[in-house]
Amino acid sequence: MPSNSKKRTQVSVSLDEQEKTVLTKQSFRQNRSVSQIMRFAIKKYLDGVENSYMKPIEQDSVEQIFLKLGTQLAKNADILFALKTILLEARIQNEQLSISYFSDNATAITGYDKYDLLDPSFFISRIHADHNPEDIFLTKPDENCWEHHFQFKKPDGEYVETRISFRKSEGERFLATWQFLQS
Repeated sequence: MPSNSKKRTQVSVSLDEQEKTVLTKQSFRQNRSVSQIMRFAIKKYLDGVENSYMKPIEQDSVEQIFLKLGTQLAKNADILFALKTILLEARIQNEQLSISYFSDNATAITGYDKYDLLDPSFFISRIHADHNPEDIFLTKPDENCWEHHFQFKKPDGEYVETRISFRKSEGERFLATWQFLQS
């Protein structure tokens, strides 16, 4: 019996019926291995992406997949930070776009914690009075992509010119890039 200091952590992954069928055909040891769980989780995500650049993942070992993902994430992070660009995800709420996700570089670029930026009142309070936030976050059902320029207040009180570009994805999901045009 393990002592309290040697507790193990269990990971749960939601599988569909086809994935469960595949797993039940394999040995118990393979079913519980981290590599198998990660392979299914990554495959499930990539299968849901329209333009996956890493398919098919069945040909790679889990270690190769993580190496590729890690390398790509590091390059993307460097590029986004150098361009002072933040990635966002938004959803429709009351005919307005509500931001549900900021990329991890949001804190370094804006000077604010990304979780504070997810609070709509906090975010809107940082937009210059010359710009109407409702115009910025108003959905455009007849357009698939659009952009707005506005000034955003940094923690030091200085306003910076920014550009946010929205693109409609599937359903009520919108993806955006938010770029700071001045240092």
